[in-house]
Order: sequence, then structure tokens, then C-alpha cells
Amino acid sequence: MTSTELINKLYAAFANRDKEQLKLICSADIVWKQNPGFPGGATHTGIENIIKNVYEANTGRWASFSFTTEKISSLGDTIVVEGHYEAQSKKAKRPVQAQAVHIFNLDNQKVKSFQQYTDTKLLWDNFKGEDSNETLL
Repeated sequence: MTSTELINKLYAAFANRDKEQLKLICSADIVWKQNPGFPGGATHTGIENIIKNVYEANTGRWASFSFTTEKISSLGDTIVVEGHYEAQSKKAKRPVQAQAVHIFNLDNQKVKSFQQYTDTKLLWDNFKGEDSNETLL
């Protein structure tokens, strides 16, 4: 399986809420870094911690939340994914879109780390219920 195929499987596992697939794709000691300022943003270590504090927590935080991949670049064991979030908090009247970049590092065909870069203010404002006329797309 190519690195790009592995990352596509990871996104599909998140979208399909397939925890068992996530456990197969990610290393047990994965480090997952979400931007400070992003709702729930922090560094999470270990797949069980990520399932609880990212995967399950986002379900509780947002009325809807998704990531759309626009481009995947493979640089050996480093994968750069450009895309955008579309999210709507339980308090906001409409969804918001924000560009994002995800950087993954792989080791032995497992996702070893994740780093997120996105416009946290746009997402945070929506999370708090403040509708914005802005969109980054």
C-alpha cells in the first residue's frame, strides 16, 4: 500500500467512525497535535487517547464536522494533505469553512504523528455560536 493510500484509509476510517480500522492504521504511540485555539486543541498521545479526545469529542462538540481533501503530497514518510474543514457548532446558525493542512509522519506503514494547521479563530468563533461572513474558500 502506498503512503497516499494509507492516509486515504485513515480519513475514511474517521468518516466511517471505524475505530478498529484507526487502531490498525495508527501506531499505538501516535502523537496527534491539534492547534492550540482549535476547540479541543492539544497534543494527544496514543490511539486510545485520540479516539476518546479527538474522534469521540468532536462528535460531542459539533453539530457537523468534516474534512475534505484537496491535495495529497507524498514526501517519503511525510505526507502533506491540503484541504478544508466544514463545521457547524451546535450554537451556530450556519456552517463555516476553513482551509487546513495536515502533516503526517509514517513509520513501517503506520501513522506515527499528525500535525494540524488551520484558522483556529474562524472555527472557534463558530464553535462559540458567533456566525461569521468570512470563508477561506
